[in-house]
Amino acid sequence: MVQLSCFTGLLPAAAQFEPESDWQAALPATQSDSPEDSQWIAAQVDDLKQSSQQWIQINLDEQRLTAWEGSTPVFSVVVSTGRVADQTPTGVYAIQDKYRTARMQGEHQGTTYDIPDVPYTMYFSGSYAIHGAYWHDNFGTPVSSGCINVPTEAAAWLFGWAGVGTSVIVQN
Repeated sequence: MVQLSCFTGLLPAAAQFEPESDWQAALPATQSDSPEDSQWIAAQVDDLKQSSQQWIQINLDEQRLTAWEGSTPVFSVVVSTGRVADQTPTGVYAIQDKYRTARMQGEHQGTTYDIPDVPYTMYFSGSYAIHGAYWHDNFGTPVSSGCINVPTEAAAWLFGWAGVGTSVIVQN
């Protein structure tokens, strides 16, 4: 078991990542709705659309995840992001780790939770992850503790498509 903030996942065999020569590591932006941050994130989106890279865009206002290959959207699904008290942070990230299943544990507003076998978990910043959610069907509404909840079948597709290092853009 590995402890990542309030999330615990089962470790599979070690993953290896070897970037292409034009790959740049994505660094998280500070969580802010300032015009400068929004402009910077928009510039990163423009750069990714000019490339041939695979990348993931999460639109918090629309509660929608879109998988892109350069400027071509290849998959889109309605998701649930962080509720008002636990907003998903905006920024530019990269998938750090992938686990076919993970156990998510933590505390929220005095109530503890322990969700076993969370499917298709891809961490992109600390304890923030894109993952399947079998425990609710409330997609399109921000209900999570900050993660990106995806319908399980869609999460399976995304897990197979995205690799460690895939850019993740979270924006309003």
